[in-house]
Amino acid sequence: MNIYSRFLSRYYFGAVKIFKLPDLGEKIKEATIKKWHVKIGDHVNEFDPVADVSTDKMFTQIPSNYTGKIHKLFHQEDETCLVGGDFLEIEIESDNQESATPQTQHHQVKQEVTKQQEVHQTIQTNNNASNHKLATPAVRHLAKQKGIDLNKIQGSGQDGRILKTDLEKQTQSPKEQPQSSTKINIKSESASTVIKMSDFQKGMQKSMTEANSIPHLYLKEEVDLTELAQMREQLKKEKNITFMTLLIKSFSLALTKYPILNSTYDPTKQFEYTQHSSHNVSVALDSPKGLVVPNIKNVQNLSISQIQDELNRLRILGEKGQLSFNELSGGTICLSNIGTIGGTYTGPLILAPQVCIVGIGRLMTVPRYDAKMNVVPRKIMNLSFGCDHRVIDGATVARFNNVWKTYLENPTSMFIHLK
Repeated sequence: MNIYSRFLSRYYFGAVKIFKLPDLGEKIKEATIKKWHVKIGDHVNEFDPVADVSTDKMFTQIPSNYTGKIHKLFHQEDETCLVGGDFLEIEIESDNQESATPQTQHHQVKQEVTKQQEVHQTIQTNNNASNHKLATPAVRHLAKQKGIDLNKIQGSGQDGRILKTDLEKQTQSPKEQPQSSTKINIKSESASTVIKMSDFQKGMQKSMTEANSIPHLYLKEEVDLTELAQMREQLKKEKNITFMTLLIKSFSLALTKYPILNSTYDPTKQFEYTQHSSHNVSVALDSPKGLVVPNIKNVQNLSISQIQDELNRLRILGEKGQLSFNELSGGTICLSNIGTIGGTYTGPLILAPQVCIVGIGRLMTVPRYDAKMNVVPRKIMNLSFGCDHRVIDGATVARFNNVWKTYLENPTSMFIHLK
């Protein structure tokens, strides 16, 4: 669409609004467009999803703020957009132009078009004059060392960017050139591949680097879930309740006696921490897009059935990559059920600013001695605590563990506390 047509559209058919990428919270500065749900010319209503985006902390959908026709998309899929940057252009109905006459509108259009054309011509002239080749400082330095004129090289990178490999091809002698397809195949089979991290992997790298700087206190425990397994079989007659749901509810009950574990810590406020009354239990889930950690809000007020429903909902959204910012933020303590994949004990790292995480091992049927020293089969699960030792001491974790273990090994003791 040329400039004149664009302004005619703006004045005669509706106001053209530039929709900025909204604030995604958590100090997120940019997002990658994973999928557009619209194309130029499509009509959208307010709140309709226009794109799926991912950041280093989440994967979510961006809804439209307006009702109208898509005028322009500022980015392609897999490109990055800054928060607050131009995202798309949408033509909406405008009331503020109705009082103007067509002649006045036409005059205004011509004036703006002329200005836009002048700017466009100036930019084009500057670009032609500079004849600037895209290349990193390191590539420019290497080219200078080798006496290579960058203006004579056709870059193979994005937007014609000159890469180091382009320089190497330029200086490669005929003897160094591959002589046959066989040699090429041998080289490609033995070559290593540099793989760029996905947005979720970037998020894991950042959060785990931060977590590794925290002094951790670890505690590991074995719990006997034989009685809990029997109770679960009874509950399954009414509803399919998972072990994870029972673990979450009993965990919350134990937190009411040791609320310090349900805290967050800001190292910039060195000698204070925030204790939360809401048990927003983060649950680490394996999804097609990587590890995601949504949380179940206010577990202390939910029944076992309600927790199961919420856990199912979060799993489905995680598998579809549709977890929202609200579902991924605000967690106060974390359970990671690594045992569904494999493993017994683990050394979990805290999801800062939380101060406690528990890794849950797989459930195993193993031989154990009963009270009469007979060997009997029991259902055993291993728990691994990781706690911020700046806030929590070992004795507190051990006492919390004893309360939680009592609820798990004698599940009827939970009933009096259930809501």
